[in-house]
Amino acid sequence: MQCRTHPTTSALDTCNQCGEWLCEECTVDVQGRKFCRRCLMSMATSVDHHTKEAAVPGGRRLSGGLLFLFTIPPFPSGVNYMYMGLIKRGLAALIGFFLLIYLIGVSSGPLTVLFALAMPVYWLTIAFDGFSIRRRINAGEHVADSIDEAIRFLRNNKYVVWVLLALIGFSLLGTVVSAVMRLVAWALPIIIISLGLYVLFRRKGPPGPPPPQ
Repeated sequence: MQCRTHPTTSALDTCNQCGEWLCEECTVDVQGRKFCRRCLMSMATSVDHHTKEAAVPGGRRLSGGLLFLFTIPPFPSGVNYMYMGLIKRGLAALIGFFLLIYLIGVSSGPLTVLFALAMPVYWLTIAFDGFSIRRRINAGEHVADSIDEAIRFLRNNKYVVWVLLALIGFSLLGTVVSAVMRLVAWALPIIIISLGLYVLFRRKGPPGPPPPQ
């Protein structure tokens, strides 16, 4: 990712207020939180102190009961983010949820067990993260609707990503091999029968000249 202000410079972090990518020169650290200069000036010149209710559109507070309802089945992981207005996070979580279901269905042996064990871990991670975000929003903090945190995690844990991709590749390879074997199982008898019919009904050519006496 490139810096918003300096397109030729690689970004190192994002603004906690607007979520835009920033390079080192554009980043201002305020008590451990990163801001761009524009958002910092906007907050510094503001004379209105937002209440906790003002952090949520319409002045309402996010309900813990509704959030819990959208977290448990039959709702898939990610609906809890969408309830809080974080659509991008919700869509990313939904993709991961359905990808895990697909991998459980197409894998076999130890990989099936591995992906099945990963499902509750994934669900619990999304659930606890949702309640953590609810507390931040109800406390008046702005939470950007982005997947930058997930991207940073993937960039900082490349070996974990490689292992996951390798496992997914092995799962898909098994599916492809099974499909090819099924195709061969159907095609081989058809080929044998076709060859048999060809030999049985093929036309004989005209008789050749008689052998010399």
